Amino acid sequence: MTAKQWFSWHSLSGVWFGLLLFVICWTGAFATISYELDWLFDDTVRAPESSPQVSLASAYEKVQETYPDARIGIAFAGAEAHFAHDFVVRLPDNPWQHIYVDPYTGNIQGETSFLNIQRFFRDFHMHFFGVFDSIVSYYLVLAFAIPITISTLTALYLYRGWWRKFFTLKLSGDTRAKVASTHKLAGVWSLWLAVVIAVTSMWYLFEFVRMDLADGKTAYTDVGQFAVNPLPELAAQDKPQLSVVTLAAKVKEARPDLDIRAIRYSGGYFYAEGQANDVLVRDRANKVYVNPYTGEIVYSQTASSQGLYWRLSDTADPLHFGNFAGVWVKILWCIFGLALSFLVLSGTYMYVKRQLKLRRKEDLRGVKVSLGLSGALLLCIGYYAYHTLMGYGIAGQFPVLPLGSKLFLVVWTLLTCAIIAIWIKALLNLCREATLVNKPEAKPKAKPKVSHHHL
Repeated sequence: MTAKQWFSWHSLSGVWFGLLLFVICWTGAFATISYELDWLFDDTVRAPESSPQVSLASAYEKVQETYPDARIGIAFAGAEAHFAHDFVVRLPDNPWQHIYVDPYTGNIQGETSFLNIQRFFRDFHMHFFGVFDSIVSYYLVLAFAIPITISTLTALYLYRGWWRKFFTLKLSGDTRAKVASTHKLAGVWSLWLAVVIAVTSMWYLFEFVRMDLADGKTAYTDVGQFAVNPLPELAAQDKPQLSVVTLAAKVKEARPDLDIRAIRYSGGYFYAEGQANDVLVRDRANKVYVNPYTGEIVYSQTASSQGLYWRLSDTADPLHFGNFAGVWVKILWCIFGLALSFLVLSGTYMYVKRQLKLRRKEDLRGVKVSLGLSGALLLCIGYYAYHTLMGYGIAGQFPVLPLGSKLFLVVWTLLTCAIIAIWIKALLNLCREATLVNKPEAKPKAKPKVSHHHL
């Protein structure tokens, strides 16, 4: 392809999908630090650092004792030392909610609705709040892996010698020149994350297509036929189960290398997952299934025992969200995720300015069509977002959130709407300007000839 064709692919991949691509990058940037935002705005999530620490299994039994009628879906150990243990629980006639336990005293710190900052960004970034109530919502997001990949590959080709331009910023010239220089600088610095996001996004797209059109497998080992290595459901037995503390001890005895990060009951088994001695894997890469009646280890999986494909599958999430080396890596992912969001906006702006300069009025019609379709889809997403969030509340009421969390989500939503509105207005003004520039000037009327017969 010629350089002009490469540039066209780079520009149009952002122009046609710019608005929604911005939304995905913008929400993804905040999703990387969403747990930390919950910690910041909700004091029930926080825990003072002291010792000794109460195990997740002991906290599980504390919740069972305090809420005897509750169904515990899953229990998570605090993400860091200053996080409380998080229990996803359902009480009779109530939706799912969070219960937090102090990992140092074992005391119940409080309850919150299932909706929190982390859930908000997860639902938004992963599937647009389930827009259209079907698997289509996932594919709407996954499809943007293609324009992200195209933009990244074409940028590598077009910006030759980019590794020498980490400190090149020219602020002379008109607005378009300044935006172009800032666009290139932000692109150079965030190129590494663009590659990571492009690769992992294409992986997610491949995984969904494989699951839906090929084998239907969602895990290497699990209870049910959707796993490559399926475990049969464990039938209930007419004898008491071992305590959660005892079962967790059985897991540690079999897997002393395993730092247990989550526990639950699955298909009749006691289930534990966590981190071992592997690099860049999510918690469920290492999992153990235990017979709760006998304490027998039914199955123990390590990250490497799954085979290469499922090992890579368990690596995608940590890479995509920067969730593998503490809060500072997450902050790094967030900052450069915001830079990617800026690249989408600035790239589309430069494209429109370029077409205006070249007087290509017909090339701007695609911008208007894209804005119209994207705007309509965003309105649909807003409708489904309202109903999804209301579904997390009791009897059709909006979920109860801590004041800080509620204010953050309101301010973030208003800021997002303002950015989108200002950007759309700027693009439409440029398109309108292009229409005026290309409008043919009216020819001056010829003066009437004076007949000599009238003199």
